[in-house]
Amino acid sequence: MTKKEISKLFDLPLSTLNDWDKEINRKHKLFQFLSSIEFDDLDKFSKTKKSHRLFHILNRNIDENKYFTHDEIKEAFAHTHYKESTQREKIIYSKFFKECDVNDLEDLEKVFHISKRDVKSIYKQIPERSLKGVSEVWDKRFRLKSLNTEVLQVSNNIPSALQEILQRRIANV
Repeated sequence: MTKKEISKLFDLPLSTLNDWDKEINRKHKLFQFLSSIEFDDLDKFSKTKKSHRLFHILNRNIDENKYFTHDEIKEAFAHTHYKESTQREKIIYSKFFKECDVNDLEDLEKVFHISKRDVKSIYKQIPERSLKGVSEVWDKRFRLKSLNTEVLQVSNNIPSALQEILQRRIANV
């Protein structure tokens, strides 16, 4: 590879590469190594699609023939209404908000070119938002007022003894 090719590929100034070319520089061996590699080989290697943590999380415990693809994930978060989503898209949302952390949101934005506003819009509508573990992380990230998780609706089909226990627990919280 030439100095210009190295500079272009690694976004290094030519002056830096000129310094590395001197035998007294401690990065001279690195420069020699880079110079000995063919540009086309390295360029192909850098353009290969790398497996991403999000794919691992979203495709965990799923049959290989049913894996979520890059386009499916991108399409899922392109929606702004949860009710319009397909069942597979709802699974993507559920897995993302339950298993991913806030740093993965940055990766989702970079890898899939998805707006955080769109993700926030979907998050506001998902049923998983009522889960305490999910809401603690994502409500804080999106600066949303958390849902009132302390108030439990006691339905009539719960035995009265259990209703009393739940009412006492609510009173103690």
